[in-house]
Amino acid sequence: MRFASIARPAFPRRRHLGILLAGALVAAGIPTAAVAATPLVSVRPTGSVGFDGLVYATAYAGNTVFVGGSFRNAIVDGRSVPRKRLAALNARTGELLPWAPATNGTVWGLTAFGQSLYITGKFTTVGDQARGGLANINLRTGAVGTLRHTVKGEGHALAAGGGRLFLGGAISAVDGRARRNLAAFDLTSGALETFGSGADGEVKTLTVAGSRLYVGGGFKRLNGADGTARLAALRLTDGRVDTTFRPVTPYAVGALTVAPDKVYAALAGPGGRVAAYRPDGQLVWSTVTDGDVQAITHLGGSVYAGGHFTVACPGPSRTATSWCPATLRSQPKLAALNAANGKLLDWNPKSNGKWGVLSMDVHPTLGRIAVGGEFTALGGLSRPHFAQFSTPCSYGCNGRSGSGTR
Repeated sequence: MRFASIARPAFPRRRHLGILLAGALVAAGIPTAAVAATPLVSVRPTGSVGFDGLVYATAYAGNTVFVGGSFRNAIVDGRSVPRKRLAALNARTGELLPWAPATNGTVWGLTAFGQSLYITGKFTTVGDQARGGLANINLRTGAVGTLRHTVKGEGHALAAGGGRLFLGGAISAVDGRARRNLAAFDLTSGALETFGSGADGEVKTLTVAGSRLYVGGGFKRLNGADGTARLAALRLTDGRVDTTFRPVTPYAVGALTVAPDKVYAALAGPGGRVAAYRPDGQLVWSTVTDGDVQAITHLGGSVYAGGHFTVACPGPSRTATSWCPATLRSQPKLAALNAANGKLLDWNPKSNGKWGVLSMDVHPTLGRIAVGGEFTALGGLSRPHFAQFSTPCSYGCNGRSGSGTR
């Protein structure tokens, strides 16, 4: 299973067309199988523990959902249970699990791969071991792994695939070796690798899908190449820019999720945007909100977006920069969109808070979506900083995640 990539938000803190599209997907190394429609997840969140601080990152692995952030305690039936910036919950029941490695600083990003949870952020120790902004932890036991590097700056996003672990953020060096906002490590040995020349600005989100590493953020050039501002793809084989993906993205990208036929991006800008691109980078549709979109994922035929917006456009706008052609609809912090055409769906959990939703991840088999952020309530129900939504799936739900968190 591939998990949604997670990024740290910037805050305080027709027949012939189908044939052509299928060819583009095959060239990109993305499966072309159709995704069955899945019912919208529930408006009311399921029962779950909460946290006494912000949740910046979420990732599913098996029947567990892992959570990272700035919190120091989980809230269980009104009681505080120590969980220093990392926690694990049963994805089916929402119950807190014993897994409890602690960090001494904020966890901005995480991703699950193999037997490990990889984490990055502003910490220098994990458990009782020195780890400078990057670590791996056993998913089952919570034991800190052998991955050990010193990151200069702050890592915000992680993704794994093609035999490598990728780290993005506002970083300048790893182990004293220059790395401009993007670094790669061998997944087997943990060794730092060379994977292109990096980005000239912050990398906020990373996603591995097919033969590509998708990179989003506030940069203007990736690997020094033209036409790579804010969103581009690198080839997993050699780290070179994949020139068959050429989106024109006018605003900073905060999060990504990849489906078999589209790349969905959460954008900032005047207000915020959700943009859908074909595998060649051509814009399919975009929508507009009145605040940054900071998290995104998809399940079946729906795209789920979170941020610090309060209203959203009921239909797609003409370009990625245009404003809403209709009356904006009240849509505080969370929204669902038709994946095919960008139309706003009826799902409206009504999150509170100023900064709202900061991370999202999906478990396609369980039909669940995890949401983390600064909010404390959803639909009038107390849900401090974390919640899950579910869809009724008697035999599982069809869908694909784009990895990761965010």
